[in-house]
Amino acid sequence: MNRLLPALLCLLAACAAPAAGGVSGDTVLSVQPDGEELKAELCSFVLSTQRRQGRMVVELDLKNSSERAIDFAWSVEWMDRSGAALPGAAAVWRALRLEAGERTPIEIEAPHPSASSWRLITVER
Repeated sequence: MNRLLPALLCLLAACAAPAAGGVSGDTVLSVQPDGEELKAELCSFVLSTQRRQGRMVVELDLKNSSERAIDFAWSVEWMDRSGAALPGAAAVWRALRLEAGERTPIEIEAPHPSASSWRLITVER
């Protein structure tokens, strides 16, 4: 039960709509942590979703809700309105370490104006 509650809270937070500045018709967030540890320990909070110069820009926080440090890599997959991955939008992996309870802000920008949804992918290292 100790691990189930944080996982459920993270899932609910990840599915929440963004604060003011959301973009009508765009999908807000899908987070896919890899491995049971990350699923229970890594939370995401969307702060805003907007368009700048026609491209989707998302501001979010990633939080380590565990009592241990987590070393992981993250990337973003961008999709168009039909759900197809954007061609030519190669995944760029970024390494990150979050100490227990630490939260870090992240801003991601779509590589093309046709991007209307995205998925944050994380892999523990």
